[in-house]
Amino acid sequence: MTEAINLTVIPTTIKGGPSVQDELELALEIRRRLSIARIVIGAIALVVSFIGTILICITVARVKRLWSFTNIVVINMCIAALLFTMIGLFNAATEFTSYKSWPYGPVMCKLFTVFIQMSVIFIAYSMVCVSYIRYRVICQPFKTPPAPSIAYIIVILLWIISIPLPTVYGVFTRVYNFPVAPNVERPFCVRQYQNQEYSYMQGLSQRTWRVLTWLLFAVNVVIPLILILFFTISIHLELNQQPAVTMNIDTRADKIYAIKKDVKKMNLVISLAFFITWSPITILYIISEYNVFDRQPNDTLIQAIQRYHLGQGLQFFFITLCNCYGATTITICYKFNPHFNRAFQKILRRCYNKKQSKIQPVPSRSIIIPSSKSTNTSVLYNKYNL
Repeated sequence: MTEAINLTVIPTTIKGGPSVQDELELALEIRRRLSIARIVIGAIALVVSFIGTILICITVARVKRLWSFTNIVVINMCIAALLFTMIGLFNAATEFTSYKSWPYGPVMCKLFTVFIQMSVIFIAYSMVCVSYIRYRVICQPFKTPPAPSIAYIIVILLWIISIPLPTVYGVFTRVYNFPVAPNVERPFCVRQYQNQEYSYMQGLSQRTWRVLTWLLFAVNVVIPLILILFFTISIHLELNQQPAVTMNIDTRADKIYAIKKDVKKMNLVISLAFFITWSPITILYIISEYNVFDRQPNDTLIQAIQRYHLGQGLQFFFITLCNCYGATTITICYKFNPHFNRAFQKILRRCYNKKQSKIQPVPSRSIIIPSSKSTNTSVLYNKYNL
C-alpha cells in the first residue's frame, strides 16, 4: 500500500497542443476537487474515530469488569485505524503543495510507508483474534476464556509480527528530486525501481515488487479472510444447533442465547466492513503493478492522461473507504456492545442536559434507577467475555 504515500508514478513534464493542455488542466482540477472531498471526509472520519476511541478507552478504564480480552484488543484495533486515518490526511494534504511534492522529509516518507501497512496488518489479525475468542466462548464453552493480561501480550506480538513486510517497503522507499518544469525540481516520496530513465534509483525490479504486492494481499486479505470465515461459520453452525428460545424472555438462558446471536452479528458486520474497505485498494495496487493505468503503446497523449487519472480517481475512492473504517468500527461497537452503547448515550445525555440547563431552570434532583434488564444483559455480556 505504498501508493497511499504521495506519488509513486515518477513525475514527468507533459507537452502537447492546446487540447492536451486543456485536458490536463481539467484532469488536475478534478483531482484537486477530489482531494478536497477526501480531506473533508477523512477529517469527519478522524473526528468520529477519535471521539469514539476516546470514549471506548474511558469506558473500559473506568469500569474494571470491562477489562476483558476482547475489549482490550478492540481498543487497540480502533487506535490502529485512527493512526491510518491520521496518516491518510497528511498524505492527502500533499495534493495542495507545489507540483504535489512531498513536504515532510525523507524520514517521514519511510515512517508513513511502514506505519500505514503495519496498521492494516494489525487490524486484520486483531479481528482474527477477536473472532477466535468468540468462537472459543460459543463453540468451546468449557474452556476458560483468556485473561486480560494475555491480550496485552497478543497486542505486542501482533505489532511485532506486522513489522517485517512493511519494513521492506520502507527500506526501498525514499525521497527523490524530479524535474517538474525547466530548471525546477521537487521532492517526491516514491518506491525505488530499477529504472533506465532515472539510473540513480537503485531499487527492486518490477517483478520483485509484484511478488511483494501479492504477498501483501495474501497477508492482509486472504489469510485473515479464511480464518475469520472459519470461525464465523463455526459460530453460526453452533448457534443453529442450540435449542430455540423459549417464550419466557426473562430467563437467563434466553438472554445468553440472544447475546450470542448479537455477538455473531457484530463479528460478521465488522468482518464485512473490513474486507469491503480494505480489499479493493489492495486489488487496485495489484492491478497497478501490471501497468494498467500507464500509457499503452496505442494510446494518444489525451488517452494516457485519462487512463492515469482514472487510476488516481479509483485510488482516491478506495483510500477514502479505508479512512472511514475507524468510524465504521466505532459505529458497530456502539450498535452491538451494550457497555459502549450505554457510555455513548450517557455522554450524549450529558451534553444535551448541559444545553437544556442554559435555557431552562435546573429541576430538582431525582434518583434514576437503571433498568434491571439492561444491567443483567451487560453483566452477562461481560461474564462470557463477548
